[in-house]
Amino acid sequence: MTLSRTFLFLRSSALVALVLLLSSAALAAATPDITAANLLEQERWWPYRASLTEDWSPKEGVTLKSGTQGVVIRVEPGGLARVDFSSDGKYSVPVAKTDLVQNANRIRRGELEKTMPNFTYAITSRLLDSASDAPGPLKPQGSQPRPGFLCVFANPSDKDFPALAAALAPLQDRHDVLTILFPVGDHKDREVRDRLRALNWRVPYLYNHLSEVYAVTLINPEDPIPSVLLQTDEGRVILNEPFSFDLVPRLTAALDATFGGSAPIAKTTSAPQPQQPEDRP
Repeated sequence: MTLSRTFLFLRSSALVALVLLLSSAALAAATPDITAANLLEQERWWPYRASLTEDWSPKEGVTLKSGTQGVVIRVEPGGLARVDFSSDGKYSVPVAKTDLVQNANRIRRGELEKTMPNFTYAITSRLLDSASDAPGPLKPQGSQPRPGFLCVFANPSDKDFPALAAALAPLQDRHDVLTILFPVGDHKDREVRDRLRALNWRVPYLYNHLSEVYAVTLINPEDPIPSVLLQTDEGRVILNEPFSFDLVPRLTAALDATFGGSAPIAKTTSAPQPQQPEDRP
């Protein structure tokens, strides 16, 4: 590369970086301070992880110490956040007992890096592609940014699974919302792929060894199967109910009401001195 071309490249790169920095700063300036009261709707600033700021007892005989860190699954109504504390358990913890608000404001100000929406970050590298002729992970074009996800928890071997697939097939990619199957039960990945292809419901699906882990993380383990979970790319719940054929019209309406408007705003934020986010489980 000649000296002049090098100079032009560096100048254009600097301009791009400046534009991104100014855009992020303008967005932060236009956003009110994050508080426990508005954290639920300010989902784009949710951090990947949260730590307890005081000792907390989720149930009798169990106490999590201040500083215990977990993965943020989502913020919930009522001032709660569902957090996966790994071997310590998964709980809905009061936001006020965590550093969630503090770190959300750090992301908003550009002091802490957030590279993509929370659920997108957690799930896209764990998906297999049933639409591909060759078994394998979901291809990059299939994992493009999505405004939301329709998560389906079902046993592909159930006799009613073909009817479920037929009922939900029209919602696949509606408003760019990605349908994902979380296979329930012990199935080889190739078997799930073949089942989906035979039904012409070629949606991405989770690896067998991860599916149960994510199922008990995202929905109540006591929920009936099959169940559906409609959520945003950050993980905010829109609808979470056991599946029934009567549910499909309400599910369609919820999907249209939430994602049928203008195109979603890119949610990646940039930090002047980014800190690398830790890997999620």
